[in-house]
Amino acid sequence: MIKQFIQNGQFDQALKWVQQERQASPKDAQIQFLEAVILAQQGQIERAIDAFKKMTEAYPDLPEPYNNLGVLYASKGRFDEARAAFDKAILTHASYAAAHKNLSDVQAQMTRQSYARALQVDPKVKVATAQLTMLGAITTERSDVSKIPGPLARTAPPAAITPPFTPAPSVDQGKLPEVTAKDIPVKPAKEATKEVAKPASKEATKEASKEAASSAEANLVKSAVQSWARSWSQKDMKKYFAAYASNFVPPDNMSRAKWESERELRITSKKKIQVAVSNFKIEVQGNKAKVNFSQVYESDNFKGNSRKSLELTKQSGIWLITRETVK
Repeated sequence: MIKQFIQNGQFDQALKWVQQERQASPKDAQIQFLEAVILAQQGQIERAIDAFKKMTEAYPDLPEPYNNLGVLYASKGRFDEARAAFDKAILTHASYAAAHKNLSDVQAQMTRQSYARALQVDPKVKVATAQLTMLGAITTERSDVSKIPGPLARTAPPAAITPPFTPAPSVDQGKLPEVTAKDIPVKPAKEATKEVAKPASKEATKEASKEAASSAEANLVKSAVQSWARSWSQKDMKKYFAAYASNFVPPDNMSRAKWESERELRITSKKKIQVAVSNFKIEVQGNKAKVNFSQVYESDNFKGNSRKSLELTKQSGIWLITRETVK
């Protein structure tokens, strides 16, 4: 619900939900992180900076708070502090791509400013600001993250359980046993004749046909979702709204007209949008389908991922969205 409010630009509602969650789980790192993200999106930069600073003190091994702190410092022109924050993010997680990219952009920005000062460029002329990436959630796969308490914290996957087995005798490398034709068991011709496969029964054939049809429909559903995400990324509002059925239920019982108006403003106001969908789980029953998938959303200065669910119905041979929820 909170992530859905954020993606729809309903930051006041998102903040109320977050504050309620914080009262219930004051030590939940994900909730603290989301609150700081919402404050930043509302333009309350100093409050967001303070919130992310507190997170870096409470969770010094997490790169995401350092990354977002660096983005906010850069937005205020405090590039030295931004660079230091990105450096700390990389120290906690050496391969963290977002922090590396942001650090590179900030260093380039500092270089441009140095050249501008050296060339005595008019101080009234603004130097283009770097387009840095603010993260929308804690996604680092680390054991310490799994120990953070709270309902939104990641849980560590259970250790793999391997059934007991008898190990094969060891063989010296270079001295592998030779296998000859006599070592390969061959059944007599009569026994082989007895085991000729029988034709599949009518029931089995019918079941196989049903499974094939279901698989084909699942592929069509997946294709419809991918097309919806592509239209969103391209800001093609005509195709985007065409992906929704006439009986689509907007969030918060909002009217369809108001929902479309708000979505169009929200989407077209962005310079760029990239929506990637993956990890599909599709259930098809007749002319209805339910799809759960991972969604990564990236806009001008925001990047977040979530697990999303769409309900679709087949109308005139086309799969259309009737309900949309963020988990």
